[in-house]
Amino acid sequence: MMKYVILFLTDLLDPKVPDFEYTKEYQAAKKYFPVGLIDQQQLFEKNTVALNCQITQNTVYIYRGWMLKPGLYAKLVNFIQNRGGKMLNDLAEYEATHLLPNWATAGQNQLKTRWTSDLSDASIRQLLQQFSGSVTIKDFVKSRKYEWDEAFYIPTTSDTTHALQVVHNFIERQGNELVGGLVMREFIALKNLGEHPKSHTPIFEEYRVFYLNNAPLTIINYWTEEKITLSPEDQKLIQLAGKQISSNFCTIDFARKANGQLIIMEMGDGQVSGLQDYDEGTFYKLLWENLD
Repeated sequence: MMKYVILFLTDLLDPKVPDFEYTKEYQAAKKYFPVGLIDQQQLFEKNTVALNCQITQNTVYIYRGWMLKPGLYAKLVNFIQNRGGKMLNDLAEYEATHLLPNWATAGQNQLKTRWTSDLSDASIRQLLQQFSGSVTIKDFVKSRKYEWDEAFYIPTTSDTTHALQVVHNFIERQGNELVGGLVMREFIALKNLGEHPKSHTPIFEEYRVFYLNNAPLTIINYWTEEKITLSPEDQKLIQLAGKQISSNFCTIDFARKANGQLIIMEMGDGQVSGLQDYDEGTFYKLLWENLD
């Protein structure tokens, strides 16, 4: 029988305990799985992997923590594999949902999306010319949606001067954290829920679905704690969306369009996707029950 171990990052101030932001998850996971700690300072500052546990054969390791750039995740995968273990998601499976160009297509139930690794003004202008109306921007992994007007939302692509300023703000503020290049996506009318209480940016009806082995594990109400009510059409879309993803553990974020239909907004690796306000104990119980 396969053994599973959950790996968390250490706290930066105390390498003997888990990262403060993941303490509740760590305590919840311990009820169902063996757990280990990855030295966060060593990982992010020195690009080296150091664990407080021994890697064993016939054991699958699951990372839960902050996003890792592909090169850094590769080091974790190699560290585990070289000692006889296995990560639940290998590098290709991690990149399948972590990097937007690997999953964003012109297919059904997705936004029109274009991207480039060339950050010159000429390349940005070419992206803008492929859209009309409003767009949002991000890199291959993350946006700055909490800086809505300054570095995320472009009201009209025809105003090139303003659009370039927003893109330049985004690139500058991402700095060394920018991954891959620039992504531009059409902005469509979504079912608005009001404003985020801290950033005052608009929030919409959204759901985060964790998938394990291509099947939904749990559905999380992204912004509220209201009971989730999904139509048969919604449930069918959620079921089918995970079938073709080359990942053992991932997430898909769905949003409700103004016309009532769900649309795929984002995908991510399940190891680095947040639980929002979902109960940690319920999550790890479900994970334990559904792993082979």
